[in-house]
Amino acid sequence: MNCFKPIIGVVGRFDELWDHDKAFCMWEHIQKSIDEEGGIPILLVPKHLTIDLKKSYNEEKADIQKILSLCDGLLLQGGYKWEAYDEYIYQEALALNMPILGICLGMQMMAKMDCNMKDIAYDNTVINDTKINHNDREKQYVHEVNIVKDTLLSDIVKVDTIKVNSRHRYHAEKINHLKICGYSEDGLIEAIEDPHKRFVLGVQWHPESMISYDQYASLILKRFLKEASSYAKQK
Repeated sequence: MNCFKPIIGVVGRFDELWDHDKAFCMWEHIQKSIDEEGGIPILLVPKHLTIDLKKSYNEEKADIQKILSLCDGLLLQGGYKWEAYDEYIYQEALALNMPILGICLGMQMMAKMDCNMKDIAYDNTVINDTKINHNDREKQYVHEVNIVKDTLLSDIVKVDTIKVNSRHRYHAEKINHLKICGYSEDGLIEAIEDPHKRFVLGVQWHPESMISYDQYASLILKRFLKEASSYAKQK
C-alpha cells in the first residue's frame, strides 16, 4: 500500500487579534481539503511581513529556499490582503518549477506578479462592477465559469462550463505572460495558468470549500496533489 503523502506549503495569512496580539493562519477549509485529497499541509510563516528585496534578499532567499525544500507544492490561499513575503515565496517556488495553486487572493497576487515582477507596490486588481454579485458567501454556486479549450484547467475538468462559488470584491483586470483559462459569465478573469511550468494554476473561486459537493472542485485539488507527488519523487 502506497502511503506517500506530498507536503503542501501554505503561505500564512496575517491577522491581528485582541490585545494587540498577531497571528498567522491557515483557513480550515484549506487544511481539510489538502488532508482529504491526500496531502500534508504545513503553514509557511515569514520572518517579516515586508521584505526589502535589495537590503535583505540574500538572507531571506536562503531561509525561503530551505523552507521550500521541505515542500512538494505551494498553495497561495485566499484572504483580505497579501504581503511582500507572498510574492517572494511565489517567485522562489516558480524558480524551482514547483506545483503552485493560487486561490482567490492568491490568484490575484499571481496576476499582479505576472504584470510586474519588480514593483511590490504595484497592484492591478480592481473592484468588481458587474451584474453579478461576486461576493456572495451564502450560496454554494454563484455563477458559471467558461473554460478555455486546450488549457490545463480544461484538461482537469474536461467540460466547457462549471459552476462555482464566489467571495471576492476585487478581480484581476489583466495579465501579461500567463494564460487566461477561465472567464465568468460577465467577463471577469476567473482562472489563469502558466503553460510553460509543471503546474501553475490560479482560480478566483474557492474549490477547497466545494469538494464535499462538487466533483470539479475535487478534481482541481486532486490534480494539484498528484503533481505535487510527482514533483516530490523527482526532487
